[in-house]
Amino acid sequence: MRDERTERAYGPYKHGQRFRVIVVGSDGRRRRRSFASHARAAAYIDRFAVATDTRTVSAAVDEYIAHLRKRGLRDGSVATVAFRLRALLRTTDRDRSMRILTGPAARDLYERRCAEIAPETQRQELGVASAFASWCVKQGWIRADPFAAIEATRARARRKPQHRIDEARKFLGTALGEGSQSGLAASIALTMGLRATEVVDRAVRDVDDGARVLWIDHAKSKAGERTLEVPEMLRPRLAELVAGRKGGERLFGDVDRHWVYYHVRRLCKLAGVPVVSPHGLRGTWSSIAAEATPVDHVARALGHASAAVTRRHYLADGAERAGKQDRALRVLQGGQR
Repeated sequence: MRDERTERAYGPYKHGQRFRVIVVGSDGRRRRRSFASHARAAAYIDRFAVATDTRTVSAAVDEYIAHLRKRGLRDGSVATVAFRLRALLRTTDRDRSMRILTGPAARDLYERRCAEIAPETQRQELGVASAFASWCVKQGWIRADPFAAIEATRARARRKPQHRIDEARKFLGTALGEGSQSGLAASIALTMGLRATEVVDRAVRDVDDGARVLWIDHAKSKAGERTLEVPEMLRPRLAELVAGRKGGERLFGDVDRHWVYYHVRRLCKLAGVPVVSPHGLRGTWSSIAAEATPVDHVARALGHASAAVTRRHYLADGAERAGKQDRALRVLQGGQR
Protein backbone atom coordinates (compact mmCIF):
# COMPACT_ATOMS: atom_id res chain seq x y z
CA MET A 1 0.00 0.00 0.00
CA ARG A 2 1.37 3.38 -1.02
CA ASP A 3 2.14 5.96 1.66
CA GLU A 4 1.01 9.30 0.21
CA ARG A 5 3.00 11.15 2.88
CA THR A 6 6.26 10.02 1.21
CA GLU A 7 5.13 11.00 -2.29
CA ARG A 8 4.92 14.43 -3.90
CA ALA A 9 2.34 15.64 -6.41
CA TYR A 10 2.87 18.47 -8.91
CA GLY A 11 0.38 20.43 -10.96
CA PRO A 12 -2.35 20.74 -11.98
CA TYR A 13 -1.10 21.18 -15.57
CA LYS A 14 -3.52 22.04 -18.36
CA HIS A 15 -3.50 19.21 -20.86
CA GLY A 16 -6.00 19.71 -23.66
CA GLN A 17 -9.42 19.90 -22.05
CA ARG A 18 -8.23 18.11 -18.90
CA PHE A 19 -5.81 18.70 -16.02
CA ARG A 20 -2.81 16.50 -15.37
CA VAL A 21 -1.12 15.76 -12.04
CA ILE A 22 2.34 14.19 -11.84
CA VAL A 23 3.10 12.10 -8.76
CA VAL A 24 6.72 11.36 -7.82
CA GLY A 25 7.17 8.41 -5.47
CA SER A 26 9.82 7.97 -2.80
CA ASP A 27 11.75 5.82 -5.30
CA GLY A 28 11.75 8.63 -7.89
CA ARG A 29 9.29 6.97 -10.22
CA ARG A 30 6.64 9.13 -11.82
CA ARG A 31 3.06 8.45 -12.68
CA ARG A 32 0.39 10.67 -14.19
CA ARG A 33 -3.24 11.21 -13.32
CA SER A 34 -5.73 13.11 -15.46
CA PHE A 35 -8.82 14.97 -14.20
CA ALA A 36 -11.79 16.64 -15.85
CA SER A 37 -11.51 19.84 -13.82
CA HIS A 38 -8.94 21.99 -12.06
CA ALA A 39 -10.84 21.60 -8.78
CA ARG A 40 -10.65 17.81 -8.85
CA ALA A 41 -6.96 17.86 -9.71
CA ALA A 42 -6.27 20.32 -6.89
CA ALA A 43 -8.22 18.16 -4.44
CA TYR A 44 -6.10 15.17 -5.45
CA ILE A 45 -2.88 17.12 -4.91
CA ASP A 46 -4.01 18.12 -1.42
CA ARG A 47 -3.93 14.46 -0.40
CA PHE A 48 -0.14 14.49 -0.76
CA ALA A 49 0.54 17.41 1.58
CA VAL A 50 2.85 16.32 4.40
CA ALA A 51 1.64 16.75 7.95
CA THR A 52 3.78 19.84 8.59
CA ASP A 53 2.60 21.54 5.37
CA THR A 54 -0.80 22.67 6.62
CA ARG A 55 -0.95 26.31 5.47
CA THR A 56 -3.76 26.97 3.04
CA VAL A 57 -4.02 29.64 0.38
CA SER A 58 -6.75 31.39 2.35
CA ALA A 59 -4.63 31.42 5.51
CA ALA A 60 -1.66 32.80 3.58
CA VAL A 61 -3.84 35.57 2.16
CA ASP A 62 -5.04 36.44 5.68
CA GLU A 63 -1.44 36.66 6.91
CA TYR A 64 -0.45 38.81 3.94
CA ILE A 65 -3.35 41.20 4.59
CA ALA A 66 -2.29 41.47 8.25
CA HIS A 67 1.25 42.23 7.03
CA LEU A 68 -0.02 45.06 4.81
CA ARG A 69 -1.97 46.56 7.71
CA LYS A 70 1.15 46.52 9.90
CA ARG A 71 3.00 48.38 7.16
CA GLY A 72 0.41 51.16 7.41
CA LEU A 73 -1.40 50.60 4.11
CA ARG A 74 -4.71 52.46 4.03
CA ASP A 75 -7.79 50.46 5.03
CA GLY A 76 -9.41 51.02 1.64
CA SER A 77 -6.32 49.81 -0.20
CA VAL A 78 -6.03 46.75 2.05
CA ALA A 79 -9.67 45.86 1.38
CA THR A 80 -9.09 46.17 -2.38
CA VAL A 81 -6.01 43.92 -2.26
CA ALA A 82 -7.90 41.33 -0.21
CA PHE A 83 -10.83 41.30 -2.61
CA ARG A 84 -8.61 40.95 -5.68
CA LEU A 85 -6.51 38.17 -4.20
CA ARG A 86 -9.49 36.12 -3.04
CA ALA A 87 -11.25 36.58 -6.35
CA LEU A 88 -8.27 35.50 -8.45
CA LEU A 89 -7.22 32.67 -6.15
CA ARG A 90 -10.87 31.60 -5.69
CA THR A 91 -10.48 31.04 -1.96
CA THR A 92 -14.25 31.26 -1.50
CA ASP A 93 -14.83 28.35 -3.89
CA ARG A 94 -12.70 25.97 -1.88
CA ASP A 95 -9.65 26.35 0.32
CA ARG A 96 -6.51 24.60 -0.90
CA SER A 97 -2.96 23.89 0.15
CA MET A 98 -0.32 26.47 -0.78
CA ARG A 99 1.41 23.68 -2.69
CA ILE A 100 -1.01 24.03 -5.60
CA LEU A 101 0.39 27.46 -6.46
CA THR A 102 2.53 26.25 -9.35
CA GLY A 103 3.05 28.08 -12.64
CA PRO A 104 0.43 26.08 -14.58
CA ALA A 105 -2.10 26.39 -11.75
CA ALA A 106 -1.52 30.16 -11.56
CA ARG A 107 -2.00 30.49 -15.32
CA ASP A 108 -5.22 28.50 -15.17
CA LEU A 109 -6.57 30.65 -12.31
CA TYR A 110 -5.67 33.81 -14.20
CA GLU A 111 -7.26 32.64 -17.46
CA ARG A 112 -10.45 31.70 -15.66
CA ARG A 113 -10.55 35.12 -14.03
CA CYS A 114 -9.93 36.88 -17.37
CA ALA A 115 -13.27 35.58 -18.61
CA GLU A 116 -15.01 37.44 -15.79
CA ILE A 117 -13.39 40.88 -15.59
CA ALA A 118 -12.27 43.83 -17.72
CA PRO A 119 -8.69 44.11 -19.10
CA GLU A 120 -7.60 46.80 -16.64
CA THR A 121 -8.85 44.78 -13.68
CA GLN A 122 -7.01 41.74 -15.04
CA ARG A 123 -3.75 43.65 -14.91
CA GLN A 124 -4.44 44.95 -11.41
CA GLU A 125 -5.30 41.52 -10.03
CA LEU A 126 -2.25 39.96 -11.68
CA GLY A 127 -0.02 42.60 -10.08
CA VAL A 128 -1.55 42.03 -6.65
CA ALA A 129 -1.19 38.24 -7.01
CA SER A 130 2.46 38.52 -8.02
CA ALA A 131 3.24 40.79 -5.04
CA PHE A 132 1.51 38.30 -2.73
CA ALA A 133 3.41 35.36 -4.22
CA SER A 134 6.76 37.17 -3.92
CA TRP A 135 6.03 37.76 -0.24
CA CYS A 136 5.15 34.07 0.18
CA VAL A 137 8.51 33.16 -1.35
CA LYS A 138 10.25 35.27 1.32
CA GLN A 139 8.28 33.39 3.97
CA GLY A 140 9.52 30.09 2.53
CA TRP A 141 6.02 28.84 1.72
CA ILE A 142 6.56 28.47 -2.03
CA ARG A 143 9.71 28.25 -4.13
CA ALA A 144 8.99 30.91 -6.74
CA ASP A 145 6.37 33.41 -7.88
CA PRO A 146 4.05 31.32 -10.10
CA PHE A 147 2.55 34.48 -11.64
CA ALA A 148 5.90 35.92 -12.76
CA ALA A 149 5.80 34.42 -16.26
CA ILE A 150 2.21 35.49 -16.97
CA GLU A 151 1.72 38.50 -19.21
CA ALA A 152 -1.57 40.27 -19.76
CA THR A 153 -2.31 39.84 -23.45
CA ARG A 154 -5.49 41.83 -23.88
CA ALA A 155 -5.35 45.51 -24.83
CA ARG A 156 -5.30 47.89 -21.92
CA ALA A 157 -8.16 50.38 -21.60
CA ARG A 158 -6.18 53.49 -20.82
CA ARG A 159 -8.84 56.11 -20.19
CA LYS A 160 -12.19 56.01 -18.48
CA PRO A 161 -15.11 57.55 -20.43
CA GLN A 162 -15.34 61.29 -19.95
CA HIS A 163 -17.95 63.99 -20.41
CA ARG A 164 -17.84 66.62 -23.12
CA ILE A 165 -17.86 70.25 -21.92
CA ASP A 166 -21.61 70.76 -22.36
CA GLU A 167 -22.30 67.44 -20.64
CA ALA A 168 -20.04 68.41 -17.74
CA ARG A 169 -21.95 71.69 -17.36
CA LYS A 170 -25.27 69.82 -17.25
CA PHE A 171 -23.90 67.36 -14.71
CA LEU A 172 -22.55 70.15 -12.50
CA GLY A 173 -25.80 72.10 -12.68
CA THR A 174 -27.76 69.02 -11.66
CA ALA A 175 -25.38 68.10 -8.83
CA LEU A 176 -25.30 71.57 -7.31
CA GLY A 177 -28.97 72.22 -7.97
CA GLU A 178 -29.93 69.20 -5.89
CA GLY A 179 -28.59 70.89 -2.75
CA SER A 180 -27.48 67.58 -1.22
CA GLN A 181 -24.19 66.47 0.34
CA SER A 182 -23.85 63.78 -2.33
CA GLY A 183 -24.31 66.44 -5.02
CA LEU A 184 -21.63 68.56 -3.38
CA ALA A 185 -19.24 65.59 -3.22
CA ALA A 186 -19.79 64.87 -6.92
CA SER A 187 -19.25 68.56 -7.74
CA ILE A 188 -15.94 68.52 -5.86
CA ALA A 189 -14.84 65.43 -7.83
CA LEU A 190 -15.58 67.21 -11.11
CA THR A 191 -14.39 70.76 -10.43
CA MET A 192 -11.25 69.86 -8.46
CA GLY A 193 -10.19 66.60 -10.12
CA LEU A 194 -10.18 64.59 -6.88
CA ARG A 195 -10.22 60.83 -6.57
CA ALA A 196 -13.33 59.37 -4.92
CA THR A 197 -11.28 58.36 -1.88
CA GLU A 198 -9.82 61.86 -1.64
CA VAL A 199 -13.34 63.29 -1.51
CA VAL A 200 -14.67 61.02 1.25
CA ASP A 201 -11.47 61.02 3.34
CA ARG A 202 -11.59 64.76 3.94
CA ALA A 203 -12.02 66.04 7.50
CA VAL A 204 -13.69 69.28 8.52
CA ARG A 205 -10.30 70.86 9.25
CA ASP A 206 -9.20 70.23 5.66
CA VAL A 207 -11.61 72.97 4.55
CA ASP A 208 -9.44 75.98 5.33
CA ASP A 209 -9.19 79.75 4.95
CA GLY A 210 -12.92 80.41 4.83
CA ALA A 211 -13.50 77.45 2.48
CA ARG A 212 -11.05 78.89 -0.05
CA VAL A 213 -8.49 76.08 0.35
CA LEU A 214 -8.82 72.31 0.58
CA TRP A 215 -6.00 70.26 2.05
CA ILE A 216 -5.32 66.76 0.68
CA ASP A 217 -3.12 64.60 2.91
CA HIS A 218 -2.61 60.85 3.42
CA ALA A 219 -3.07 60.53 -0.33
CA LYS A 220 -2.35 57.62 -2.66
CA SER A 221 1.25 58.81 -3.06
CA LYS A 222 3.57 61.53 -1.77
CA ALA A 223 2.82 63.59 -4.86
CA GLY A 224 -0.87 63.37 -3.98
CA GLU A 225 -0.41 65.40 -0.80
CA ARG A 226 -1.34 68.90 -1.88
CA THR A 227 -3.49 71.98 -1.26
CA LEU A 228 -6.06 73.09 -3.83
CA GLU A 229 -8.01 76.27 -4.36
CA VAL A 230 -11.72 75.67 -3.95
CA PRO A 231 -13.82 76.96 -6.89
CA GLU A 232 -15.84 79.99 -5.87
CA MET A 233 -19.17 78.29 -6.61
CA LEU A 234 -18.42 75.61 -3.99
CA ARG A 235 -17.20 77.86 -1.18
CA PRO A 236 -20.60 78.79 0.34
CA ARG A 237 -21.70 75.13 0.33
CA LEU A 238 -18.49 73.95 1.99
CA ALA A 239 -18.53 76.78 4.53
CA GLU A 240 -22.09 75.83 5.50
CA LEU A 241 -21.14 72.13 5.74
CA VAL A 242 -18.27 72.72 8.20
CA ALA A 243 -19.91 75.43 10.32
CA GLY A 244 -19.91 74.56 14.03
CA ARG A 245 -18.33 71.12 13.57
CA LYS A 246 -15.18 69.69 15.15
CA GLY A 247 -12.06 69.70 13.02
CA GLY A 248 -11.49 65.95 13.21
CA GLU A 249 -14.95 64.99 11.96
CA ARG A 250 -15.19 63.41 8.53
CA LEU A 251 -16.53 65.99 6.11
CA PHE A 252 -19.19 63.74 4.58
CA GLY A 253 -19.65 61.39 7.53
CA ASP A 254 -19.23 57.63 7.57
CA VAL A 255 -19.13 56.95 3.82
CA ASP A 256 -16.62 55.37 1.45
CA ARG A 257 -15.65 55.73 -2.20
CA HIS A 258 -18.55 53.51 -3.29
CA TRP A 259 -20.91 56.18 -1.99
CA VAL A 260 -19.36 58.64 -4.44
CA TYR A 261 -19.54 56.10 -7.29
CA TYR A 262 -23.22 55.47 -6.67
CA HIS A 263 -24.20 59.13 -6.58
CA VAL A 264 -22.07 60.14 -9.57
CA ARG A 265 -23.83 57.52 -11.67
CA ARG A 266 -27.21 58.54 -10.25
CA LEU A 267 -26.61 62.21 -11.05
CA CYS A 268 -25.45 61.36 -14.59
CA LYS A 269 -28.78 59.66 -15.23
CA LEU A 270 -30.68 62.53 -13.61
CA ALA A 271 -28.82 65.06 -15.79
CA GLY A 272 -29.42 63.03 -18.94
CA VAL A 273 -25.71 62.72 -19.77
CA PRO A 274 -23.56 59.60 -20.38
CA VAL A 275 -22.92 57.66 -17.18
CA VAL A 276 -19.29 57.95 -16.09
CA SER A 277 -17.40 57.06 -12.93
CA PRO A 278 -15.78 59.54 -10.49
CA HIS A 279 -12.53 58.68 -12.28
CA GLY A 280 -14.23 59.79 -15.49
CA LEU A 281 -15.07 63.13 -13.86
CA ARG A 282 -11.41 63.43 -12.87
CA GLY A 283 -10.47 62.81 -16.49
CA THR A 284 -13.06 65.37 -17.67
CA TRP A 285 -11.52 68.01 -15.41
CA SER A 286 -8.03 67.10 -16.65
CA SER A 287 -8.95 67.42 -20.33
CA ILE A 288 -10.71 70.75 -19.83
CA ALA A 289 -7.91 72.12 -17.65
CA ALA A 290 -5.22 71.06 -20.15
CA GLU A 291 -6.76 73.40 -22.73
CA ALA A 292 -6.19 76.36 -20.39
CA THR A 293 -2.97 75.55 -18.55
CA PRO A 294 0.24 73.53 -19.17
CA VAL A 295 -0.17 69.83 -18.55
CA ASP A 296 2.52 69.73 -15.86
CA HIS A 297 0.35 72.14 -13.82
CA VAL A 298 -2.60 69.83 -14.34
CA ALA A 299 -0.50 66.86 -13.20
CA ARG A 300 0.43 68.61 -9.95
CA ALA A 301 -3.21 69.49 -9.27
CA LEU A 302 -4.15 65.83 -9.80
CA GLY A 303 -1.40 64.67 -7.46
CA HIS A 304 0.62 62.91 -10.17
CA ALA A 305 4.38 62.55 -9.81
CA SER A 306 4.77 62.79 -13.59
CA ALA A 307 2.92 64.56 -16.40
CA ALA A 308 3.35 61.36 -18.41
CA VAL A 309 0.75 59.64 -16.18
CA THR A 310 -1.67 62.50 -16.81
CA ARG A 311 -1.18 62.30 -20.57
CA ARG A 312 -1.46 58.53 -20.72
CA HIS A 313 -4.47 57.97 -18.48
CA TYR A 314 -6.48 61.19 -18.23
CA LEU A 315 -6.24 63.64 -21.12
CA ALA A 316 -8.68 63.22 -23.98
CA ASP A 317 -7.05 63.04 -27.41
CA GLY A 318 -6.21 66.53 -28.62
CA ALA A 319 -6.80 68.31 -25.29
CA GLU A 320 -3.15 69.28 -24.79
CA ARG A 321 -2.73 70.26 -28.45
CA ALA A 322 -5.76 72.52 -28.21
CA GLY A 323 -4.31 74.22 -25.15
CA LYS A 324 -0.94 74.78 -26.85
CA GLN A 325 -2.66 76.16 -29.93
CA ASP A 326 -4.69 78.58 -27.82
CA ARG A 327 -1.59 79.77 -25.93
CA ALA A 328 0.29 80.21 -29.22
CA LEU A 329 -2.53 82.36 -30.61
CA ARG A 330 -2.48 84.55 -27.49
CA VAL A 331 1.26 85.11 -27.93
CA LEU A 332 0.81 85.99 -31.61
CA GLN A 333 -1.91 88.43 -30.67
CA GLY A 334 0.42 90.22 -28.24
CA GLY A 335 -0.36 88.39 -25.03
CA GLN A 336 1.94 86.47 -22.72
CA ARG A 337 2.75 82.77 -22.67
